[in-house]
Amino acid sequence: MHTASSTPETLVGISTVVEMLQRSRASIYRDIQNKAFPKPLKLGSSSRWKLSEVQSVIERLSQDRPEN
Repeated sequence: MHTASSTPETLVGISTVVEMLQRSRASIYRDIQNKAFPKPLKLGSSSRWKLSEVQSVIERLSQDRPEN
């Protein structure tokens, strides 16, 4: 992931989302259909997400996990 100039409003592609979440493209798009993941912004034929939205999903998942 390119992080040198990443800010919360940086747009990231599906390959970065896959890397950040350690999930497959198919599971991410399935979560979009199930409204469990934000819809992408469409730039031409490309899908992009705000980095802040992806980070919010990670934070939500961290809060939802059971404590040991």
